[in-house]
Amino acid sequence: MKIALITLHRITNFGSLLQTYATQSYIEKIGHTVEVIDFVPEGISFKRSVFPKNNGSIIKKIIKLIPLIFVNGVQFRMVNYFIKKHIHVTNQRFHSYAELFENTPEADVYISGSDQVWNTQNNNPVDDIKAYYLCFAPQGKTKISYAGSFGKTEFTEIEISKIKEWLSLYNAISVREDTALNTLELMGINNGVHVLDPTFLLDKDEWMKFCTCKPPKPGYLFVYNLNRNKVLEELSQKIAKQKGLRIVNFADTFEFIRKAKNKMFNTPLDFINYIYHADFVVTDSFHGTAFSLNFEKQFISLPAPKYNSRLESILRKTKLLNERFVTNVEDGLFFSNKLIDYSQVNQILNVEREKSRDFLKDMIGSDYDK
Repeated sequence: MKIALITLHRITNFGSLLQTYATQSYIEKIGHTVEVIDFVPEGISFKRSVFPKNNGSIIKKIIKLIPLIFVNGVQFRMVNYFIKKHIHVTNQRFHSYAELFENTPEADVYISGSDQVWNTQNNNPVDDIKAYYLCFAPQGKTKISYAGSFGKTEFTEIEISKIKEWLSLYNAISVREDTALNTLELMGINNGVHVLDPTFLLDKDEWMKFCTCKPPKPGYLFVYNLNRNKVLEELSQKIAKQKGLRIVNFADTFEFIRKAKNKMFNTPLDFINYIYHADFVVTDSFHGTAFSLNFEKQFISLPAPKYNSRLESILRKTKLLNERFVTNVEDGLFFSNKLIDYSQVNQILNVEREKSRDFLKDMIGSDYDK
């Protein structure tokens, strides 16, 4: 069968790009063809990443503009290169829901997800948000979600009404966060299924094929500070000192760490490679945490300013929430000295991984499983 997938693939968050690849890869693995709908509305465009809608100081905007254009330009180039090489996108790019509705790609099944595809605060107009709820898909076609994420847990009555209307036409719904099941029930949808993020559809060995570039010199703590968290930086320095590790910092956002190797101009494969070879990981990123789990790394996760349900959900699922999700330096130092028991974590992940794979097989069928 031909599957059309809509997700957040063309943004400068490498985790979003890699989950797109994982969804595509697994669906192909069970015998289908996949086309990722190249939907790039204004809210996730390069222009909007450089000129966000806010009412901040004009002077501050001008000061930040040049480095912002440079950094985002490099990141978009890295993303586009990966897409060209690894993602099967539609020939046509769509910039609005109207364009997508008028020229809907043909498919047997339409899938939305994963990542925060259902976040109604994603800087897009309501009409464009509808695309991520498959409102464009022709009547009579199978519509499912895989690991859809709302990104938040609180909604207005208007949001609930709209989302309920959009989701009512789905044939099957699966969500990435356990809290999203409560959201669905609030809307009267009681048949939602909790599944893993697509990056877990591929196991450690399948991701290792991307770790063939020259490995970094061993003996380092990897930092992925997505939200410029000063507590995270201080914690990283203290853990590194305590364990005798140097710091490799993913510094795409110009957030440098003193006396660290501040790695700039990174590719999605660098992201995977640096986590895979790390002795320890400190991050506030969901996918930084997800790949740490998949690669059996010792790690500490810190909360982002918002949308933490995804981080909490996967750590709760793996029974690591209390000792791996910290908010201060003291707790982080304490728990960094406790080893994660990956025999228990892997046992949980393997069960959940099969459950997640089975959801897709049940919904779209499996011709074979390589």
